[in-house]
Amino acid sequence: MPKAKRLTAASVERISPPKAARAEHFDAIVPGLALRVTERGSKSWSVLYRLDGRLRRLTIGSYPRIDLTKARKAAREALELVDRGDDPKLARDQTREEAAERRANTVGALADEFVERYAMKRNRAWQETERSLKLHVLPKLADRPLDTVTRADVTRLLDPIMDRGQHGSANRTLAVTRKMFGWAIERGYLENNPAANVKKPGKIVERDRVLTDVELQTIWSAAEATDTPFAVMVKFLLVTAQRRGETSRLRWEHLDLDADEPIWWIPGDETKSGRSHEVPLSPLAVRLLQACPRWKGPFVFTTTGGVRPISGFSKSKRRLDDRIAEARIPDWRLHDLRRTAGTGMAKLAFSNEIIGRVMNHAESGVTRIYSRYSRPEEKRAALDAWAGHLETILGMRDADNVVSMEGRG
Repeated sequence: MPKAKRLTAASVERISPPKAARAEHFDAIVPGLALRVTERGSKSWSVLYRLDGRLRRLTIGSYPRIDLTKARKAAREALELVDRGDDPKLARDQTREEAAERRANTVGALADEFVERYAMKRNRAWQETERSLKLHVLPKLADRPLDTVTRADVTRLLDPIMDRGQHGSANRTLAVTRKMFGWAIERGYLENNPAANVKKPGKIVERDRVLTDVELQTIWSAAEATDTPFAVMVKFLLVTAQRRGETSRLRWEHLDLDADEPIWWIPGDETKSGRSHEVPLSPLAVRLLQACPRWKGPFVFTTTGGVRPISGFSKSKRRLDDRIAEARIPDWRLHDLRRTAGTGMAKLAFSNEIIGRVMNHAESGVTRIYSRYSRPEEKRAALDAWAGHLETILGMRDADNVVSMEGRG
């Protein structure tokens, strides 16, 4: 063992890397404390001690994260254990195991496992589940042991969301929290669900907002001016009447744009209903897709070169709303585009059954069991007619060629 010398904060800072391998500098104040320096200049602390006749080493940590004062303190504590006949390395490992066990029993650890093992595998919109947990639950409960969370804690999570008037978000947060704790009970992590008897805090009023032709013109113009992947997706949502989540995850491999009758096929594991779905693409929809850049990644609407689908809808919509601020379109949401398209097809004299097929609505009873025919020709006719109406109000074709919807019930 090299000769020890009195280390100081300044001398530790000044020690230069060795020309080769590594060097150790021992402290004369605390016997056994060593600063190891590599040829690349990295420095770390350890303490050498002898137990049961064997020389052993306990790593303390890296410098400068651990300075000289902290290193001496840690070394003294380790040597005190040696004096009592205990191995400080075993004691540290046991402490780490106990800390890891405590972390494993917290809400934060449960949330990570719940998202990875349950939500990602069974919920196509698992990102929304993860977002609710990170935004509303984990900031307050991440470090709490599972068996200490009470019904009052869950209620207090929801209060600030309700205070902001976000009733739907509060209800979703409660649903996610209740499901997560229920899953913990199934796995034997918990005996009782603290969210089980918490009532939905928000009263949801079903929206019936249908955008007018003038509003559609304004939104389309703003999207044209913005010219972002989100803006193109907004136009595509309006033209195809499909759900936001399924549309945002659109992949090139699920499109056939060169066929006589272009189609978008959505596999069952991508749809809300769990049923595969074919969306006939109108000429307008095809033009929108053909204008999108083809990245190496599989996704059509993307800001990451196709590697991941588009996200951050709230921020992107706010930017779009900034473009249409002067038009003062009241309280419009992305889902209103789908509702407006469905209403538009009804005004163009298409039946509710055909519109339901276009939008992949759930079926019931005998229809669900026996009617497997998806009515592709009727679906294409409805979407073509709706796209034709859009082209007319947007000035893309002569109004004399398309039936107008204005003033029809």
